[in-house]
Amino acid sequence: MTDHHQNHAENQVAVTEAFTPHPASATVAPPHSVSDVDVEATAAGNSSGRNDNSSSYESSPTRAAEKAGLGMRPDVFKSTLQEVMFVFMAIMATATSSFFTGSTVVVTESIGNDLSMTQGQISWISAAATLTAGSFQLGFGQLADLLGRKPMFLIGLGCFGVFSLLTGFAQNPFWMDAMCGVLGLFSAMVVPPAIGILGAAYSVPSRRKNVAFAAFSAGNPLGFVFGSIVCGIATKVVNWRGALVLLCIIWVLLTLLGAWAIPADQSTSEPLPNRLKKVVKTFDSLGTVLTIVGTGLFTTGLTLGPTDGWASPHIIVFLILGVALLVCFGYWQTIYSNPLMPPYIWKDTTFTLLNLIVLFGMMAFTSCSFWLSYFMQAYVGLQPLMVAVYLIPQALAGIGWNIVAAAILHSVNNKLILLGGGVSYLASTLLLMYTPSDTSAATIWYWPYVFPALILAVAGADLQFNVANMYIMQSFPSEQQSLAGSVFNTFIRLATTIGLGLTTAAYESTKKTEEGQADPILQYRRAYLVSVVLAAISLLICPFVKIGTQGNQQEESDEDGVLNAPGSKNNRGAEAKVVGEKSAAINEKRGEEAREAREAREAKEKKVEQEQKRITKKEDNEEGGRKVKT
Repeated sequence: MTDHHQNHAENQVAVTEAFTPHPASATVAPPHSVSDVDVEATAAGNSSGRNDNSSSYESSPTRAAEKAGLGMRPDVFKSTLQEVMFVFMAIMATATSSFFTGSTVVVTESIGNDLSMTQGQISWISAAATLTAGSFQLGFGQLADLLGRKPMFLIGLGCFGVFSLLTGFAQNPFWMDAMCGVLGLFSAMVVPPAIGILGAAYSVPSRRKNVAFAAFSAGNPLGFVFGSIVCGIATKVVNWRGALVLLCIIWVLLTLLGAWAIPADQSTSEPLPNRLKKVVKTFDSLGTVLTIVGTGLFTTGLTLGPTDGWASPHIIVFLILGVALLVCFGYWQTIYSNPLMPPYIWKDTTFTLLNLIVLFGMMAFTSCSFWLSYFMQAYVGLQPLMVAVYLIPQALAGIGWNIVAAAILHSVNNKLILLGGGVSYLASTLLLMYTPSDTSAATIWYWPYVFPALILAVAGADLQFNVANMYIMQSFPSEQQSLAGSVFNTFIRLATTIGLGLTTAAYESTKKTEEGQADPILQYRRAYLVSVVLAAISLLICPFVKIGTQGNQQEESDEDGVLNAPGSKNNRGAEAKVVGEKSAAINEKRGEEAREAREAREAKEKKVEQEQKRITKKEDNEEGGRKVKT
């Protein structure tokens, strides 16, 4: 790193800082401040600080369009329709796992009765999918960056549809649980490439990027809600098998749509044989095995603990061995040259804190969503279709909250948005915990308690997801965007497993007590109490995050969040200066890349020439030896 870059690390992140892997000793500077300066400062049209090499970039029609509205459409999309359809595909990719979870929540009772499943076997319907998704997420992230994002995206979508159909024909508990595990595998496959393509396409900050990322962030929380609604209706009209056939139809259609809507893969221009060789040489196989086995054992222990007993020998072995393997995985990442999870990313405090905020927030959200659906079926006595109807307000609110997030990310300090999401989570869990036992009328339990809890829960998820997604996606270089998504989504998968494990433990332990048997609603309240604690932890972390606005195309201060409006008298000079400095950094970076590429090419040609000479000499010697013998 040059002295020039070091002097400006706190004010801007030059391209060489933000979009190249950092050494272990480096600190990752907040990446949002790079891109924010780039677009608006150049749009200001101030010639100060501008150099000849960047003039074509600054004078392009993109500048005027960005200044006037959302910004220009990324070049990878041939039309606005293709752009909209791809964003929809990205939403469905991140919604795949939660959509399936929401689908199974409303039909678990029907599946269990039809297949004569025990309570433990029923719990594996959702647990198997979560386990495989969390275990393979990081590996798929690196594979997407190495092999190509579009092919992996389409394969994952198509296979999810096909295996949904096979799951619908399940005839016994083992078949059902095994197929759910396979579905979790393919749901993990589609997320990294979707995030990678999205992040690479919207590399320049703008309101257009905010809208795209806000829509994308809606996928995970809304997937659960829409999955519950769609499959609840299908189960009522046909049965649970019909719901899974419907999933197959939806995802096969998405695959066909994706073949057109997903833009050509920009991350890998090499031929497939070369990419396969690269995978063999650089893919972190040991890290993948450690994370799969470690995460698998740990989540299995959490899933079986509430039913088998936390003191059971096999549960203790699963948990201890799982944690030990994950620790080994962490150490391996520090010494391997091309790790699944580069250690330098955790040196960025904001990146680390955002992952923790989302982890605890999603633990509260997913566990509350599960127990609320179960409460409405088992305690209130509602049919799956009515459960879906009661959840409709949450789906509509989720869309509304994402529109709000897209509109304010660039103008409101994102720390305030995080705090708003944390408060919403906490208020939602408290309302559910105090839901009255009298459920004779919806005016008693639903409208005063559950309805506002649904609105607030999805507000917490959408607001925090938008802030975290925007920041986290810019913490990685463009060629590792899929890896960024896999890191983030690994935390989400762990959140689902850990959250359900902890709340199930509280539910089961209360159920066995005399007090819990005398007052069944107490079992749910204890489960909600765990969610309250998780939401509170998420909220308490928020004040420690140093983050301003994102996608606002202006310079930010992470220390106090005080921002100077672009184009204002006291900021024009600073903008022009930053543009000049950034342009110089870009040119320097391009020069370095060209020089390195030339040197690498010359070295390769020299090596090939030497090898050819060696082979020729060897052949001559062999030919001479044969002549002598003759």
